[in-house]
Amino acid sequence: MALADKYRTPLTGLPFASSLIERPLTEQPNPDLLRDKLAAETTKVMLISDQGAAALGEELFFLPGPSYKAKEAERLVYLGTAESIDYVVAIVDAQDHSAAGIEKWFTLREAFTILPTLQAELLVEAQAICNWIRSERYCPKCGSEVQASNSGWGQSCVENSHELFPRTDPAIIASVIDSEDRLLLGSNANFKSKMYSVLAGFVEAGESLESAVHREIFEESGVLVGEVAYRGSQPWPLPRSLMLGFAAEATSIELIPDGAEINDLRWFSRAELRLALEAGTIDIPRGVSIAHALIRSWYGKPLPEAQSK
Repeated sequence: MALADKYRTPLTGLPFASSLIERPLTEQPNPDLLRDKLAAETTKVMLISDQGAAALGEELFFLPGPSYKAKEAERLVYLGTAESIDYVVAIVDAQDHSAAGIEKWFTLREAFTILPTLQAELLVEAQAICNWIRSERYCPKCGSEVQASNSGWGQSCVENSHELFPRTDPAIIASVIDSEDRLLLGSNANFKSKMYSVLAGFVEAGESLESAVHREIFEESGVLVGEVAYRGSQPWPLPRSLMLGFAAEATSIELIPDGAEINDLRWFSRAELRLALEAGTIDIPRGVSIAHALIRSWYGKPLPEAQSK
């Protein structure tokens, strides 16, 4: 069985797949860019701490550029321009801004389901770069501290000027479909109970995306796959992944959970998945995730929720 044409087409309307933000040209360093942007009334500064992103109601909290007074330990990154407004993110200590009018701090998972599209995209970009800055505090060559460069999009060693740039970890995620048009879903050891999803895993060094699909699916489920088709990508900064979505043709159907990452595996027809979701015996990823988009694409219409009793 070859993959049906409907599983070869790109996913449409995939959140964060097409950017609303014009990002800065980081290949052309401008040491005055952040200073100039913060001086402009049209600049908005968002705040991110280890508690999440500053929020007011159900939207992000912003300070006008000229009102933001950076503290010595705070790092700034110019995120880019959208709708004629420039955006900067500041990495802060939540306690230092307790009097700023912030109501709460959003985690990224909370924000996905609440924020308007542009703000959600801003937070995805900001969270990704902030995660990298927090994790890359020392030069890998000599162990010295690093300092910001390229408007926050780079870091350089204070001793030898070695340049560091943000890392993104590619991960494949695949809807595996058998000859009966059933979908393979698995329960990951890290999921909450009853949660089932399509299988995913990180790309290893020196490995193509297609090879990663074959390897990860077999390692986690024991299923061999033949043809694979690329369907779309989505940034997922938890902490710094790029999810690369595929459909894959199953050439075997025996299921062997790896027992480490995957606790249980099941093949679902559409009728079986509908009944399980309506009965509440399983759940699946919802919201903006590419996992939901892949399952939704296979199912062919909006996925049912558990029926109230």
